Amino acid sequence: MDHSKVYTYDTDELLAPETLCFTLLVTAPYMDSAEVRAKLADLRRYLDIELRPYVEHYPWHVRPVEHKLVDDGHLFVYGELEYGESMTDLWTVASLLFKFTSRDENMYLHLHDQDREFLLIEAAEEVPEWLEPDCASNRVWINQRRVVCMPPEYCEGRSPSFEEALAFLQTASYRLEVLHEVTACVARVCTGYPEEALKRISLETVLVKPSTARKLVAQKMYVVGAAVAEYMDSVRMTGVKTQRRDDEELVHAKIRVNAIVHAELEQYGQTAAGKGELIDLAMEDNDGEAGAIEQLEEYNKTIESDPLQTELLRYNIIDQRVDWEPLEPLEDEKETYEDDLVEKLKRFMEEGENEDPVSEAEDDGDDEVDEDDFFEFFCREALHLSGEELEQMRAGDSVPSGADLETLQNLARAVSGNSPAATLLNNLK
Repeated sequence: MDHSKVYTYDTDELLAPETLCFTLLVTAPYMDSAEVRAKLADLRRYLDIELRPYVEHYPWHVRPVEHKLVDDGHLFVYGELEYGESMTDLWTVASLLFKFTSRDENMYLHLHDQDREFLLIEAAEEVPEWLEPDCASNRVWINQRRVVCMPPEYCEGRSPSFEEALAFLQTASYRLEVLHEVTACVARVCTGYPEEALKRISLETVLVKPSTARKLVAQKMYVVGAAVAEYMDSVRMTGVKTQRRDDEELVHAKIRVNAIVHAELEQYGQTAAGKGELIDLAMEDNDGEAGAIEQLEEYNKTIESDPLQTELLRYNIIDQRVDWEPLEPLEDEKETYEDDLVEKLKRFMEEGENEDPVSEAEDDGDDEVDEDDFFEFFCREALHLSGEELEQMRAGDSVPSGADLETLQNLARAVSGNSPAATLLNNLK
């Protein structure tokens, strides 16, 4: 966790993908550095207490949130959360931090991710016209559950650096403007948490190898879900390779996973044994601590009791238990995706035609879709391949040995029936 990125945030340097960064400051003219350091240390302890149930028991999609006290000439608490595909993880932490700012009137919180000021994106319709991306970095902070902003004349036309923002907060915080509409928008989202996150956590019963069970009983609850998410990302193109196993070699285990991993297990695992095999594969390279198989029964009871909600009830964060609510598949979303894919192809072909008017004239009106163009489009838009993966596929070295047939079968399924690719092809006829 490198806190130095707060000093370069106003430049074009890119953050790690899908990472929420936060900075907590305490500024008051009457406090010396020793008092600020002591106040920050206290606040960090309180923050650690509030985060602890989530760090211990929440099914993080990548890894838990972490934070540290920085004293490098400036004093602040810095933290990060890599949230991957899970916006629920992002808002779980962001909402907790938003509410946490009510602890001290001299505390200021800054949140940003790879999209920069993500709070302004969330409340885009409520942002003042002058507050454009070129001047927004380091300008918007949270204080006592209010989104506040440095005035436009400060560092006019550009984003203040971290040092400039810190100087303003230390000497001119009375000039901060409250963005009331943005505050209301952010508060509406934050009010729904942690309940919104809790109803997206699923309890699964799976059949796994004893070696996998020994890892489950000894490691934090999030590890299994994060392992499945990472494993599925790595095998999605080639397909999941599973084998039937003798049920006598398996043991029942309970796990809690987020809605994304639940959907993966349902689609690719389906049964308790099938889901368990995915977990075995995902945990195969996990070299973490392993416990005794005799601990499995007690572990299952603990997972079933939902220790996260037990702790949140104890802290009065929630007033009653929250039940799992599965996400319903949206047909409209599928149709929208298909329509969007067709529209993208049309634009793709039009751009290709506009790039070389000479060759278009020489072709004398030949409107047939070039196979190479369609192959590139399909891989990029339907299969979501990166440029590097596309080149590997062209070269024929992207598919592991023995997987060629399965890959072709996956591709055939993608262009058959009512799939987006099939719809796309029908629209081209």
